[in-house]
Amino acid sequence: MSSAEQPHRSILKESTPASWRGWITFLLSSIWVLYTIAFLSNLLFYLGFIPYPTAHRAFNVGIITTMVFIGSPLFKDKRFTWVDLVCVFFVIAGCGYIIYHASDLVFAWGDADALEMILGTALILTLMEASRRTSGIALPIIIAFFFVYTMYSNYFPGFLRSTGFSYARTMGWMYLSAEGLWGPIIEVVSNLIAGFVIFGAFFKSTGASKFFIDLSLSLTGQVRGGAGKVAVIAGGLMGMITGSVVAGVATVGTITIPLMRRCGYKNEFAGAVGACAATGGVFTPPVMGAVAFLIADFLGISYWRVILAAAIPAALFYIVLFNQIDLEAVRLQLKGMSKDEIPSLKKTLRDGWLFLLPIAVLLIFLGVLDYSGETSIMVTLASLVVVSSLKKESRLSIPKIAEGFVSSARGMESITPICSAIGIIVGSLVITGAGINLSSGLLALSGGNVFLLLLMAAGANFVLGMGMTSVTCYIITVVLMAPALIKIGVAPMAAHMFLFYYGTISFITPPVAIGAYVAANIAGASFWKTGWQATLLGAAAFIIPWSFAYNPALVLEGSMAETIKVSLFCLMGALSIGVAIVGVFWFSPRMINIWERIVIGLAGLILLGPVSETLTNLTALLVALAIVFLNVMRLGYPKKVWLKR
Repeated sequence: MSSAEQPHRSILKESTPASWRGWITFLLSSIWVLYTIAFLSNLLFYLGFIPYPTAHRAFNVGIITTMVFIGSPLFKDKRFTWVDLVCVFFVIAGCGYIIYHASDLVFAWGDADALEMILGTALILTLMEASRRTSGIALPIIIAFFFVYTMYSNYFPGFLRSTGFSYARTMGWMYLSAEGLWGPIIEVVSNLIAGFVIFGAFFKSTGASKFFIDLSLSLTGQVRGGAGKVAVIAGGLMGMITGSVVAGVATVGTITIPLMRRCGYKNEFAGAVGACAATGGVFTPPVMGAVAFLIADFLGISYWRVILAAAIPAALFYIVLFNQIDLEAVRLQLKGMSKDEIPSLKKTLRDGWLFLLPIAVLLIFLGVLDYSGETSIMVTLASLVVVSSLKKESRLSIPKIAEGFVSSARGMESITPICSAIGIIVGSLVITGAGINLSSGLLALSGGNVFLLLLMAAGANFVLGMGMTSVTCYIITVVLMAPALIKIGVAPMAAHMFLFYYGTISFITPPVAIGAYVAANIAGASFWKTGWQATLLGAAAFIIPWSFAYNPALVLEGSMAETIKVSLFCLMGALSIGVAIVGVFWFSPRMINIWERIVIGLAGLILLGPVSETLTNLTALLVALAIVFLNVMRLGYPKKVWLKR
């Protein structure tokens, strides 16, 4: 077999252990990708075929959910059983009915008849099962609660009390209307998110990860602890484009994590860096794993406004991460990589600058020309095809296209069925009017206390994020929690960003920590040690959301002077926290004593955290600087302070 064929064969082999299921997965993936591109590029319109909105959404849900049951069978030994076959049948029947009757349902729907209740019930149950297989049991339980609540809300106490509906009316609303399974959430997923995932998959297929790694090596390879900084830049870039922590770790981490180990970092530390880098990429502009588009859509603001708001928090996250890597290099007395291991920056840019063009196209079409997200992502995809064809190494050959097809569709498996099922939650809140009541109820439970409500939101988001992608977790928590946060006084942008961050950090935090798990396997390290190390490295992701919730100037909700002031305090806090965690300063590998670490850590928490009083922050800054000064004085002479990098 030629090397060119191997990616194609491997992706089919990875799809399922049985070859026939692998080929069916490939066929369904190809159909879905080609249809989605034709739909988003308006090719179907020019061909005279315009699917009804519900038919379009049902088609997406049908194909992707079918792939879930084919590729993720019920039993651990991956046997495809009659249970999986029945689930596939229910999905095809339930979605097929909507596609066939879409023209009738546009104008009228009401109580579901007997057949519709059977098909709707079967489809909802299979969507819940698909959600369980891809995200765990928590979400199906929540969905079941809201479905039952829709029928029996008149029996609930307090703010949960509403009007109950018959099973026929409930099923009509959830299954037949454009408000439940086929509501606005699955509309965004079938259009915007689908286009973005396709772009990310094909971007990865072009071999862009090699360019990111070479660029990172050229920029930071020679500095102190360079291998760790290479891992951060490359992993962050890949995580940003693909929108997947796991894909970011698996794609780049296979190279950068062994590189860190070879340069002297411990196995668990190397794995933790890889996991944190990819996690940070998901909330780093300009792409932010497609969530930037969702935030803009929910808030009714421009995409440009979202990425500007996300810039400072993301920068602070990476400063904390870079700082800890640098301090760990000081502690271990590591040096930079040798020159013969580092590619020329000029050559790297000359060979790979084409990979930057699609990102530039996306920014121009979204931020400057103000095109829709769907149009922008299609133009960006077209530009990727064009620029990748200019070099043999990146050209999208048939094997790479096949890999892109399967990766695209499989990337939607943990999004599409879940978001369709989440439509039941949204539909329940709309038909019962419980959305307003829920917001009031959460405010009542928190006693009107902003801190308690944020704590509730963080806890709920963290738990849900353990089994979901950042996109799906963000969607469900925004629907349930954002109105209450905004009502209590949190700035809208800060509320959405807060929920987004806390839905993402579960990728690096035990007990689940999927990103850390993948990285630990690559590093040959203990999962638990890697997970807890990743939690320390990613500490900023736990603190920064509280800071911009209380100080919205961090997300540009305030004056420029306030933004600069808060950002500088947070920067000092980020540096202080790194010292407290690692236990050394930048100028000496000598460990500082425990009391100094505690004091400078508390000062860092005040500076980076939600404290907004200038006097308090200045006091904390002076305390941190005093500890730094005392340690500089212990060295004897200033010329001994800075280690040569």
